[in-house]
Amino acid sequence: MHIKENLINFLYDKNYFINIYDEYIHIFNYRELISLSSKKIILKMESFKININGTDLFITKMLPNEILIKGNIVKVEFSYE
Repeated sequence: MHIKENLINFLYDKNYFINIYDEYIHIFNYRELISLSSKKIILKMESFKININGTDLFITKMLPNEILIKGNIVKVEFSYE
């Protein structure tokens, strides 16, 4: 049986995942960083964009498909264009 593979596929959706904490947002499988400022960060995903609004926003970890943003997160919006 492939229990390990099934569990990994269940826990980590290969399309993307987003975790929001008190002062952090962790996004896996983003495509592109479109805009970056201390008040707004825009990320392109496969089929939509994520707009992160707040204050004192900055990137604490950035890998080719994973990003961790810290700051006072006020609003997270999804736009389908």
